[in-house]
Amino acid sequence: MFKKNSPSFDLNLKKYEDPGGLTIKRMNFGLWLAANRLKLIKFIVIFLIIVSAGMFIYSAYHYIFYFLYGQNVDKAMIISLSTDQLDNEAYRAANSPKDLEIGEVSIFSVSGKYDFLVKLKNINSRHFSSFNYCFRDAAGIDLACGESFILPETEKYLALAGKTLDKAPLQVKFVITELFWQRLNAHDIPDWQTYISTRLNLQISETKYSAPSFSTKNPFHNLSFKIKNNSPYSLSSVPLNIILWNGNRISGLNIYIVDNLLSAENRVVTLAWPAGGEQVSRVEIIPDFNVLNKDNYLPYDGATVK
Repeated sequence: MFKKNSPSFDLNLKKYEDPGGLTIKRMNFGLWLAANRLKLIKFIVIFLIIVSAGMFIYSAYHYIFYFLYGQNVDKAMIISLSTDQLDNEAYRAANSPKDLEIGEVSIFSVSGKYDFLVKLKNINSRHFSSFNYCFRDAAGIDLACGESFILPETEKYLALAGKTLDKAPLQVKFVITELFWQRLNAHDIPDWQTYISTRLNLQISETKYSAPSFSTKNPFHNLSFKIKNNSPYSLSSVPLNIILWNGNRISGLNIYIVDNLLSAENRVVTLAWPAGGEQVSRVEIIPDFNVLNKDNYLPYDGATVK
């Protein structure tokens, strides 16, 4: 029992500090949570029921909308895609490469062997082609076959020489048996004319031709010229079509290959080959070099050709 004169104590719970870290606020929250636990459970259950009902109504609405209207929308989309596909086909047709233009076949005979020549033209500005071909007679027999190429926006003489035949062929036509078109890569080759002029920069000069003397037993054509590689690339193999002209008519041909023509090299070439009675007024020397074939270049030391 307290005495009247005993000292009084003023108890302030806010200043209470539990050594274990339990505060008055935490105690009050725990008491409130214990007192309202059932209400919280009911609130959570009601909230989940409302959310589930909303999702069910949302899904049911879209299912009903699809069965009423969505099928028609899908049909319209299919029709639209079909129309777009037709447009794409029309686009591809408009941008596909045009056929090669093929000239008449010329045939020349020398000492029982036959040379074939045809002029080709590729009018496509961004497409080049590699192909297999045959020179075929009127009976459908392939007399001589080979493979070749043609670059964009170019004309070329395709020559095949030295074919031995049992008899002179008649009504020969040029037939492409397999044709492979490719489109120039716009990233690698944005400007085709610059690309080809940089790589195919060959200068042929000092051409000297001596016509054969048919009074001799074995007449020969004699030709000499210089070929200079003005490009920065060294070329492993450069085929040359040598076209013999008699006025405005081709009277014969020859093929010569220049091997390992280095950059800036100026090489002298001297040739002699049998004549077959053809008359010649001038000679045309045309390189038939595929600038798009990386194997045709000699790589720099430690580098590859691009």
